[in-house]
Amino acid sequence: MSPKYFKPVLMYKKQQGLGLPVALFIITIMSLIAVALSRLDESSSQSYGQNLLSSRAFYAAESGAQLRARSVLLTSPCECGVDQTYDFAVAGLQSCSAITSCNEFTANGGVYCTITSTGSCDNSNALRTIEVRLK
Repeated sequence: MSPKYFKPVLMYKKQQGLGLPVALFIITIMSLIAVALSRLDESSSQSYGQNLLSSRAFYAAESGAQLRARSVLLTSPCECGVDQTYDFAVAGLQSCSAITSCNEFTANGGVYCTITSTGSCDNSNALRTIEVRLK
């Protein structure tokens, strides 16, 4: 074979080679979008977990206040006694507890009790406090 059959590849002056920079730009943008979506998903799942834990702590505090109110209302007039702690083992409140305190006071000739209940879940990673006033 003689060299006359091989034509040299010539670069035309109008050919600029824009494909490679555009492809690199698109790949970079797509990877940035993928990283942003991944971080958004991670923060969303963390927020959901904390929200769930917070709700469980609220319900633990509410349950503790109801249990304490029941025991206080059985006495007449309401006698508070010492602080009580309730540990829950029911479904939904596992690893949750409530610490309740009670203060009694007299106003307008009536005896009132204020029960304060602090619910905590998951080793105090979530705390919620509620107050209930009884007559």
